[in-house]
Amino acid sequence: MVTRMPNRARAVRGDGLLAGLALGMLVLGASPAQAGPRGGARYTVVSGDSLWSIAHEHGCRVDDLRRANGLDEGPLLVGTRLQIPRCSGKAKGKAPAKALEHVVKAGDTLSGIAAQHHTTVSELRALNELTGDVILPGQRLRIGGGTEEISIHVVAGQSRGRPQRGTLVDGAKLPHSPQYYRRRPDWVWGAQHVIDHVRRAIAEVNRTHPGVHRLAIGDISAASGGTLPGHGSHQSGRDVDLGLYFRKVPPGYPEEFVKARDGELDAGATWTLVHALVKASKTSSGPERIFLDYELQGKLYEVARKSGLSRAALKPIFQYPDGKYAKERLVQHVPKHDDHIHVRFKCPPRDETCK
Repeated sequence: MVTRMPNRARAVRGDGLLAGLALGMLVLGASPAQAGPRGGARYTVVSGDSLWSIAHEHGCRVDDLRRANGLDEGPLLVGTRLQIPRCSGKAKGKAPAKALEHVVKAGDTLSGIAAQHHTTVSELRALNELTGDVILPGQRLRIGGGTEEISIHVVAGQSRGRPQRGTLVDGAKLPHSPQYYRRRPDWVWGAQHVIDHVRRAIAEVNRTHPGVHRLAIGDISAASGGTLPGHGSHQSGRDVDLGLYFRKVPPGYPEEFVKARDGELDAGATWTLVHALVKASKTSSGPERIFLDYELQGKLYEVARKSGLSRAALKPIFQYPDGKYAKERLVQHVPKHDDHIHVRFKCPPRDETCK
């Protein structure tokens, strides 16, 4: 059973060793805790936290938190109790960006605000806990978004069974963001680590390619998983379909996927997306397979070569140029994947319910 964490973080005074993880959370990517300075506070990590945001909240640097808790570069897990050291109160670097907000003006309507920010009325209601359409001038509505560092949270027991025959229990919904467009918001539920990895990869594209258009997001899973129309998989919250990036947004995109040959493909931005997923695959919660048309692999391969990566470095990634049936490659050719990238993520380590 997965224990749901509280909606807000709790900080209590004390000192000592890092406490154990909450029930249902996996120990992943964190070294055994070290005692922090005496008099420091304790902080319990909740969904959406990052070392960056926690450090700034307490006037510390990320390095201060890593040293105080013996943390490595692995993901930060929900339920982790961090020892907060005594810091100067002046953290270095920029503070994390806040989520987007809209201040209601006279004459505003939910439908008008939704259209302005490329979202839906139902999503605005959900984000702001509204039960109707009444809004008042001066009211602040949360829109979503933000560009802060995205941490990876791994929760046991969410993805049950196999992608082709499974369910999703207490999953996470991919939130609204100006960086991507959710084609079917009812089908963007997934395991928490899947949602976090997808958001982090897309955020990396936006940092590397400022001004890039919104990415089309296809299906992940239904809220409870199970059979999804049009798919043989996508049943356990570990599969996600991602669109492509284009130099000029083609007609119909991002409401629908568009084939690479039917638009002016931005191979550089698309490679940045795939490369971010490749890097994530080296972690215990990252992608285990990426399905992509062979010819499209070739376009990304050429960009990767021009960026300085050697043939040897790319060999375990792409089947191209060794043929679409080359074995033991992360990116694999599957027919009808020339307009999107299908990513399948790993099961959480030691989670026997996930296959």
